[in-house]
Amino acid sequence: MKKIIIACCLFAVSLESFSILRIPLYPEQDHPIKMGSEPHRIPLRPLMVEFDNYTLSFNYGFDQVVTVELLNEDENIVYTDFLAPSQTSLTFPSTLSGEYTICLTVGSIHYIGVIEL
Repeated sequence: MKKIIIACCLFAVSLESFSILRIPLYPEQDHPIKMGSEPHRIPLRPLMVEFDNYTLSFNYGFDQVVTVELLNEDENIVYTDFLAPSQTSLTFPSTLSGEYTICLTVGSIHYIGVIEL
């Protein structure tokens, strides 16, 4: 009986994890980061975000204000919001629907990805 209960719990947890999408946002820099006179040779890692039911979530809060923009297929900004320092989630309005390019600006680094609302 315990095995059946444990199996049911694991099944329920696995169903929940399928509803959350993990979206990679790839970095683009305005200016290369320099250490002394040499630029870094290691590329920046993509930022992984979770998306579920119009809510974008991060595993940690940033230490500065982050600008979040959604661009349509014509690259026009259709939505702008900000993440306050230490804020770990942002909910988009349910009036938005379709595929958008998402841009997070953290300092001089822009993280770009595609999101479907």
